[in-house]
Amino acid sequence: MFQLRLSSFFTRTLLTGVGALTLIGCDPESDGPLTGPPAPAGNGSNVYVVNEGQFNTPNGAISLFSKTSKTVVDNNLFTKVNGRILGDVVQSMTVVGDQGYIVVNATGKVEVVTMADFKQVATIDRLQQPRYLVAVSSSKAYLTEWIERGKPGRVAVIDLRTNTVTKSIPVGRQPEQLLLANGRLYVANSDENTVSVINPTSDVVETTIQVQDGPTSIVQDKSGNLWVACAGITRYGPAPTFAVVSSTNGSLIRFAPGSPTNQTVLPFPSGGPSNLVINAAKDQLYYSYRSAVYQLSATSSTLPATPLVRRNFYGLGIDPQDNTIYGSIAPFTTTGKVIRYQPTGMAIDSFGVNIGPNSFVFY
Repeated sequence: MFQLRLSSFFTRTLLTGVGALTLIGCDPESDGPLTGPPAPAGNGSNVYVVNEGQFNTPNGAISLFSKTSKTVVDNNLFTKVNGRILGDVVQSMTVVGDQGYIVVNATGKVEVVTMADFKQVATIDRLQQPRYLVAVSSSKAYLTEWIERGKPGRVAVIDLRTNTVTKSIPVGRQPEQLLLANGRLYVANSDENTVSVINPTSDVVETTIQVQDGPTSIVQDKSGNLWVACAGITRYGPAPTFAVVSSTNGSLIRFAPGSPTNQTVLPFPSGGPSNLVINAAKDQLYYSYRSAVYQLSATSSTLPATPLVRRNFYGLGIDPQDNTIYGSIAPFTTTGKVIRYQPTGMAIDSFGVNIGPNSFVFY
C-alpha cells in the first residue's frame, strides 16, 4: 500500500486528465500584460509566486507581481534573467538576506539567486526530493528532503557562505515544513504523527514530539505557542483501483514549546487542513479546508464554523504588510491564477501566473 499526499508532484500526476478545479463565486479579472524588467526588490512591494509546473516537464517557474502597478512583471522570471529553465516541480522559495533560495523538488536542487536582479549565483544539487528551507542565521540553513516515499527522510545542513551541504540529519518519513522557534528547529514529518526537534548548535535530533497523523506545517503565535496542521493520513492499495485501505482525519494542534505533551487538539470531522499560515501580528491563523479558507484566532479553542472565503485554493498566503489574502488556483492542465482578497474576505482582483502556483514570497 502507499499514501497520497496533497502536495507536490504525486497529487498532480493523479489529477492529470481529471480536469480543472471548479471555480465558485466572484472572480474579478485584472490579468495584465508583462511589463518590462524586474521591479526593485526588498521594499515589500513585490510578490513572488512559486509555480510548480507540470511533473516530468521541467517548466516550473517564478512569477513576479508588482503590488505598486498591480501587474505581473514577468511570469517566468528565472528563465528570463538567466536564459535557462528553472527545473521540474518548483516546490518553495525562501529569502535569506539579499539572496533567494528556490527549491526544485523533482530536479533535486536549490537554485540561489540575488534578489536585486534574480541572477543565479549558485546551485546546490545532488539532493533527494528537497522540500522546504529555513535559515537559522546568515550563514546556516536547513532543508527537508523526502529521499524516498515510505522511508525516513532527512534534513540537510547547508553552509550559506559556500552553498554546500555539510551534514544530513535523519528525521521521520516525508519531512515537510520547518520552523525555528525558541532556539530549536521543529520539523513536521508528514507520513507519521511526529515532529522532530533539532538542536541547531549540535545538529542532532534532541527529541521527537508525538502529534496527530500527517503533520505538514508549523507556525508560532504571539504567545509563543506552536500550531501544527495535521492533514490526516489516507493509505491506498495498489493499482489499478487504488482502493482506500485506511484513513484518519486531520486536526490543528497547539502547545507550548516547554510542554509539548500538553496539547490542545482541534479535530476536523473529516479530512484535514492545509496551507496553514499566520499573519504578521501572529494573532490570526488561516488555513484551507473543504474548498474554503478559514480564519482562526490564536486564542481560540474551537474551530470556526463559517469560512472567510468560499474558494478552493492550492496555495495560500497573507501579506505581512496589510493582511491581504492571496489564494492560488492550479488546474495544472493550463496556467494558474491568483486571486487577492481584503482581510474581510471581499475579492479585490486577480492575475494570471504560470502552471501550478503553490505559494507566495512577499519581499
